[in-house]
Amino acid sequence: MPTHRPTLILAVGALVLFGLLPLAVMAWRITGDMGALGRIIDGRTISLIGRTAMLGTGVAGFALLVGVPFGYMVARTDLPGRSLWAPLAWVPLLLPPLVLAMSWTVLAPLRGAPMTIWILGLGHFPLVATFVAKAARRIDRRQVEAARLVGGWSAQWRMEWPLIAPAAVLGATLAFVFAINDFAVPDYVSSVGPKFNVYADEVFATWQVDQKDAEAVSTALPLIALTLCALTLALVMRRRGSLASLASGFERPPILRLGRAKWPALVFALGLISVSVFLPVGQLLNEAGTGEDGWSLGHTGSAFSMALERCRDNLRASILLAAGAATLAVPVALAIGHGAARLKRGKWLLAACILPFAAPAILFGIGQISVWNHPATQSFYTGDGLVIAMLLGRYLIFPVLVLTSAVENLSPRLEEAAAMVGVSPLARLFRIVALPILPALAGAWTLVFVFAMRELDAAILVPAANKTVMFRLYNAVHFYRQDYVAALALVTLFVIMIPGLLWSLFARKKMDVLS
Repeated sequence: MPTHRPTLILAVGALVLFGLLPLAVMAWRITGDMGALGRIIDGRTISLIGRTAMLGTGVAGFALLVGVPFGYMVARTDLPGRSLWAPLAWVPLLLPPLVLAMSWTVLAPLRGAPMTIWILGLGHFPLVATFVAKAARRIDRRQVEAARLVGGWSAQWRMEWPLIAPAAVLGATLAFVFAINDFAVPDYVSSVGPKFNVYADEVFATWQVDQKDAEAVSTALPLIALTLCALTLALVMRRRGSLASLASGFERPPILRLGRAKWPALVFALGLISVSVFLPVGQLLNEAGTGEDGWSLGHTGSAFSMALERCRDNLRASILLAAGAATLAVPVALAIGHGAARLKRGKWLLAACILPFAAPAILFGIGQISVWNHPATQSFYTGDGLVIAMLLGRYLIFPVLVLTSAVENLSPRLEEAAAMVGVSPLARLFRIVALPILPALAGAWTLVFVFAMRELDAAILVPAANKTVMFRLYNAVHFYRQDYVAALALVTLFVIMIPGLLWSLFARKKMDVLS
């Protein structure tokens, strides 16, 4: 079913202008300084890429270890309190990684690689748990019952695991990508303990010290290659297993009775939620309420009042920028997602959307500076438009993936019938496609809002983004640490949670996130 060409062209134009052009400009800079490519094969680079790959593998392994059983149990078993644990498990992903680092460097004496893996693993295991839960819910009851009849529990698991494994690998791959491109957590952990350099640090240091585009790009090439390999695997995994469209006549799988294993499973789930949510949030509350005379409720209120008074403008700026990026991303992603799902060669659109996210955020920020820091575009460069465009380009892949999956699950016959009665392609896109996938549109908007609110690495370099709350937190935790900083971190978490809370309170359907 043909998509609306002008709409798709405009959407692809936005992707090219705000996502691909900064990367193309940075790649072109290498041609002017081919000697910079020598940095790729020096001993320091090889050591850093090995250390970074180790970090990503550790985070992905941790996410698999805890995310697979947690996701399966909340989706398919009679785990006590599973309706509560499932939404709580999203909190670590909503928490900016720097905020998790603020808490855990106080709670535990670990430092270096172990602490960094622990923090980023806790922050990204929800990716694995969410994909596993979705896949587990999409296994047909008839398959489960047939396997159970043949060989009991063991046969059922042997049947289900191949359907769940691609989803688990997809989540772990995304956790890997987030981990190897994170600058703030390794930097912060190093500031309070032994130095633990990773590749993102090197890209930032190269730009900060030398201010040479070619050097920064050549330094980042191995990291980009590693990220692209991981994201390619993620796209392959997305098309396999139970993430594909549901078959006609699908019957929901039965809830499995844990029996005596119910209470050990509850201990596991509660322990995971405790270390990823209750302990870090509790530590921030404790820090916000502790003054010279110890902890008090009055001091907690004063800390929150101070945070709102000092950082009100930063919070307002972050909310407006993140909401602006999310609002623009949804129609762009809808057009691209529809094209990816319906056009014969539409999958190339997904590959194009991946490229801005594959580049380290530091490098992507440098690319934005190179493109827009000119006299003719100075007003755009110094204003909010650049920040919104940067966030749109970097995180567009997530709403595109969500909406592509949602469109794939819609029968194209609905659009064909509308076309036969003369409904225009644009009207079909919004009336026939968009309305039935409203939960997916809400999920797409929320994902961009969350990641935009959490964004720090690119904001460090782009001057127009220096007014965000994450940049304020980054400076605060490095140069001074007061009770109001912990309160500000909690306020930021609450703001990030608002879209999901509002949807759960007022919407009748469950939000479709990470389809």
